[in-house]
Order: sequence, then C-alpha cells, then structure tokens
Amino acid sequence: MWRYIVGLLATIGLLTLLAVGGAVFLFTSSPFSAKPLPASMVLSLDMRKVPSETSSTSLLGGLWSGGSRDIVDVVELLWQAADDPRVVGMLVDIGDEDAGLARVQELRQAIARFRGKGKFAIGFAESLGSAANRVSDYYLASSLDQIWLQPSGGFAVAGIALETPFVKGGLDKLGVRIEGGKRYEYKSTPDSVTETGHSAPARENLQQLINGLYGQFIEEVARERRLTPAKLRQLVDSAPFDSERARLEGLVDKIGYRADALEEIRQRGGAARELVSLGDYAADESRPKPRGEVIAVVRISGPIMSGTGGDNPFDDDSIATAEDVVGALEAATRAKEVKAIVLRIDSPGGTFPAADAMADGVARARASGKPVVVSMGDIAASGGYLAAVRADVIVAQPTTITGSIGVFSMWPVASDLIASLGVNVERISVGANAGMYSFFQAPTPAQRAAAGRELDNVYADFTRQVREARKLDPTRLDAAARGRVFTGTEAKRAGLVDELGGLQLALSIAKAKAGIDESRGIEIRRYPIEGDRWQKVIDRVLRLTGIDARGPQLRAPREVRDTLARLGIVARPGNVRLPPLPPLWH
Repeated sequence: MWRYIVGLLATIGLLTLLAVGGAVFLFTSSPFSAKPLPASMVLSLDMRKVPSETSSTSLLGGLWSGGSRDIVDVVELLWQAADDPRVVGMLVDIGDEDAGLARVQELRQAIARFRGKGKFAIGFAESLGSAANRVSDYYLASSLDQIWLQPSGGFAVAGIALETPFVKGGLDKLGVRIEGGKRYEYKSTPDSVTETGHSAPARENLQQLINGLYGQFIEEVARERRLTPAKLRQLVDSAPFDSERARLEGLVDKIGYRADALEEIRQRGGAARELVSLGDYAADESRPKPRGEVIAVVRISGPIMSGTGGDNPFDDDSIATAEDVVGALEAATRAKEVKAIVLRIDSPGGTFPAADAMADGVARARASGKPVVVSMGDIAASGGYLAAVRADVIVAQPTTITGSIGVFSMWPVASDLIASLGVNVERISVGANAGMYSFFQAPTPAQRAAAGRELDNVYADFTRQVREARKLDPTRLDAAARGRVFTGTEAKRAGLVDELGGLQLALSIAKAKAGIDESRGIEIRRYPIEGDRWQKVIDRVLRLTGIDARGPQLRAPREVRDTLARLGIVARPGNVRLPPLPPLWH
C-alpha cells in the first residue's frame, strides 16, 4: 500500500512539474514568439487596471494570464520607450479608480520623463471617477497632455472617502468578544472589531491622512490643468456632472469616443499609425536596454509572515515571507556583480519577528559593504516600515502611507456563544498560562496582564530600532510613533523617511552610494531571480509527494528518487533540479 501511495503522489507531482515545463516551452516558442515591430509606432498603455506591485498573485496565474507585469516592469518599459526613437507617443486607456496613489505617482513620473523627450501622451476614458470615493483615474489622466472623455461618461471625481465597518455590536449579539490590546491610541487596525466607532485619536489621524492625500491631488492636478486649487476644489465638490461641462471647465480636453482619440493619434503620429501594446513592446529585444553596473531589486510585497509561504505550492506573491526576503537579500549580497540593492516595499505589516528578520537582513547586506536604498510603494506601515528602517536611505512617494509604529494582538473568544448552544468545553492543562489564547475560554486577569507585557516588549523593541536607526530623540520619536500613520510628505517631516520620490530616485541614490559614475548606465536585476522562484515551486510540489529536499539529508522514498532520475531530475541533499527549460519571458 505504501508503495502504491508513494507512486501515486510521485506521479501527480511529476505530472504537475512536466505540465509547468511544457507550458513554459509553449509560451516561449513559436507561434507565440515576438513579432517584429514597426520602425515608427505609438505605445498603447492599458491603465484600466493599474499594475500591482507583484506580477501576479501566483506563478501559474502569471503564466496562464500571459505574464501580467508589475509596476516596476511597466515603469522600466516606459523609461526604455522614452529613449526609443521608434516610439513617438502613447495612448493611455484610463479607468482604474481604486489604484493606490503612490503607484499612480510612479506612473506619472515615468510619463513626465516620456513627455520630456518631446513625445505626446494622450488619454481616453469612458468615464472619470464613477465610484465617487477615489481620485486615482483622474490623477493619472491629468499627467497626460490631452484627455479624451466619452460623451456619455461624465465626470464624477468627488474626493476621497474611507469607510470602516465596525462589527463589535454584531459580535456581541453572537456572544463573541475580541481579546487582546494595542500600543497605542493611534493604532486603529483592531478597532473595527473591538470598538463601535473610531476613537477620537484615530479619527483625527485618519482625517489628517486623507487631507494630506487629497491636498497633493488638488495641488498637482490644478497645476497641470492650469486651474487654481480653489477652483479645482469647487469643481470636485460640484461633481458629478456631464462630459461637456468637464470640457468647458478645463478638466478634460476633448469629447469623443475611443475611435476619435485614435484618429487624433493618427494625426499626431504621422507615419507612426500602428499601435503597439506594452506586451508586444516588452517582447521586442531591440528596444533600448540599459547596460552597466548591476543594481539588485528585492521586493517586500503583501502581509509579512514567517515561514515559507502558504499551502498552495504555486502561491508566490500574495505574502512576503522572512525566509524569501532574507534569502533574496543574501543572494544579492553574495553576487559580486551587484553593486547596490534597492528594497521595494509595499506592505501593511505583519508579524513582528518576520519584519525584524527582514530588518536584520538589510543590516547584514549593508555590513557587507553594499548600499541598501528603500523605495516605498502604496504602503509601508508597521512591519513594512520596520523592514525598511535600517537601510542607508529611505525613499517614499509623497502619497505613500507609512509609519504605524505600534503593535496589536487580538483573538476571538466565543465562550458565550458556545454556552448558548448548550456546548460545554472542559480544559485539562499544565502551566499557568496554557490555553490563554483559547477560542473557547476567556483569559484570566493574570493572562491578560501577560499579553499586555508582550505588547509592551514588542513596542519597546520596535521604537528602539526606529530611534537608533533614524537617530530620533525621545520627544520626536513619540510624535512619530504610538501607531500614527502618515503620508510620505508628513513622514519626511517626522524624520521617518529621507527623500520623496519613486523608483528612479531610489536607483539614482543607490548608484551614487555605490560609487557608480553618474554618466554610466545601470542594469536592474531582480532577486530572487526567476529561476529561483520556479525552484521554490518545484521544492514545494516535491514536498507534497513526500520529498524533503531542504534538510542536510534528502528524505524521499527510493521509488520516487528512481523515478526522478529516469526523467533526468537530479535530487540531492538541499537541491532538486529539473532538466534545463527555455527561459521565461521578460
């Protein structure tokens, strides 16, 4: 029976691996090979969904979807298009109202560089701001030199709204209460389940945050659309209204359909009548590619956790694990050709030990002599900020949500609900605090005090690291901590970040820190490299078949090892390697 089970699991695992290999071969071979691009073209950029910080939620998801590109990929391609004499302009389809403002700023900066080379950028939107609680789509549109709006669409950009459901009343009715605590009054994350509404400090802090975000939006859009900030505020406050009024008020330039915008493109582009998608442009190996010294880019994207990831072996990008991030930092540190590291962070935080391990990885990379510069995306809060704190330089976008220096813990206790159902739960334990985080029984006063001491210890360690790394005196540290969240602009004033800007600025600083001449180009190299990401998937799949290739000894049934060997798959202590596969696309 054991031999049968082992054989079945091995077969499933091997079929999965071969399917992955076959898919890679299929998508990197004819008839999917890149087609030659015209000598003159207009880049077509679909921003109805602004790229995320990760290429996909999973490796296979990216494969089946054709390899969706993340924000770093897209920005790098726009830099290359700006320097490509074949590209005369771009058409941008607008429509993502929910995109984070920092990612939009990253795109705006890349588009500004593109336009600065004398190239045109035209945008088309069916409507603007229809959700009435976000400004992202119009914020991006305003960076273009011409905005087209469909006649039936209208302008509904109405500001920024945060809505938080507070479920404590519902939990009380169910007989469920939330135990735990927070440090300190501005740490508002647990309030949605422990309170019936915002506390005064939390409301004050969140209002200040969205005021800052909205103020930046007003200031930059008013400048680009040649309106006064007061006039723009008045127009937004009077929205929604129809497309024609939006044109008359100077919010958009042209009313028409996408076909009309395409006709404008044809007139502007002259001989460049062909639209080329970003995907086709990325597949063209003749596009300008920077060459020079190597700067590594390591990502921390998503909630921060310990361990190696979730149960899904193909899940690679939904969380940031300490093992993966620290491993990537170590690999970049060991690589002799890597001169500096840019750590790209987009994370709301996570477990303290995992974030602390990432911060230690940053410190060790710096100790090796390689500069580490942080580039923050939409959010770098709590553990996401802790991971950044020991870098040489921290760069945030003006709209990056950062800070949240604090800690909380919470767990549900359903003892009243259990009792109401006639269920009796008895505990047999040894140890004064055994079972203190139980779902069935409330903690004792002594256990609550112990949980409180744990929060105090974590908060003290967190603030100590910030104080030492950022060189903040106690008064300034307290004003920057206690769970407060800031925009990037406010965080710079508070001493939490050094510079305001995007990935381009972070790379320039890393270049200077590494002693690379300003006139020389650089090559961006991601860590972990693509092959290492696939290796991680392979290891996870093989572990599901009973193989553990991570330890000092390879633990696998003989039948599995023999089957692998016949297929050319080498299994040895610490490694399981597939036969060579075609390289993945860029």
